Amino acid sequence: MSNYEKVYEKLRKQYTDEEIADAMLIPADLTAEEKEKVNEELRAFRMKLLSETTEDQRTYSDLLRFRYQLEDYIENRDYEKSMDFGTQLEEYTRILKRTKKKLSEELNVHYTKLSRVINNRESPNMEFIYSLEEHSGTLVPALVWWKLMIKKQEYEIAQDKSTRKKIATKVQRAVAYRA
Repeated sequence: MSNYEKVYEKLRKQYTDEEIADAMLIPADLTAEEKEKVNEELRAFRMKLLSETTEDQRTYSDLLRFRYQLEDYIENRDYEKSMDFGTQLEEYTRILKRTKKKLSEELNVHYTKLSRVINNRESPNMEFIYSLEEHSGTLVPALVWWKLMIKKQEYEIAQDKSTRKKIATKVQRAVAYRA
């Protein structure tokens, strides 16, 4: 009796066959040739689906992927220069297949401001971030954009020992308690 049959017998004591079938995906033992055939059929099916997707569906899918990648980065990883606000704004522009000029018009911000934000020469303000949220149809919420920007600032604060020391010499009557 195979392992799967033992599991099945154990489950039959608690559930009907229909309940087991609804709840379980029992893998089939396939030969290498059968696996290759199944994989090829799946590949062909996926390619057919991809070829039938519209440009709007691709953009929607790419924006969701973009959002989930940002959320994962924000929650699970340390600051990385390749994930900074400007780089991600440029990726957003690429996903939408927009020029910077066109995107600046759609966001109602001056082209040079957009360029400065993309090149990390200027930080975006709240209105800019709200515009991005609205422009994405709320697929990329303002809070995600904001947390992305804050991630870099947190890193800079943690790394900037020299400015801390310089400021410390200028502060007078500091509270005596130090952690």
